[in-house]
Amino acid sequence: MNKELVINTYEDNILLFKEHLLGILENNVLKYENETDSFLLDLEKNIFQKENIDSILKISNSIATLTLKEMGQSFDIALNKHNFINQKNKIILEYLLESQESPIKIEIEMSDLNA
Repeated sequence: MNKELVINTYEDNILLFKEHLLGILENNVLKYENETDSFLLDLEKNIFQKENIDSILKISNSIATLTLKEMGQSFDIALNKHNFINQKNKIILEYLLESQESPIKIEIEMSDLNA
């Protein structure tokens, strides 16, 4: 099902950017793209994946994995914080990788695409 998305991305509770994008929600998996990245959220397994031309970052409940495409290698990164909240039409993902100074929070509000 096609969805309209409003996505707010914060670092240390400061709004970095707000995006209005289209996404597809099928089998509890939300997929969407912006100009530089493709995103996948598995709402049942609480998995977030962000992919760009250079790398893939996958965050699950207990660990983050960074895959560098050019090298063909993956590295596990410790998660110092991970919250995944899935409400009816709102998803909140907050994480702090070991290598980051401040947590990232992504809030996604979904609505049905108007015909």
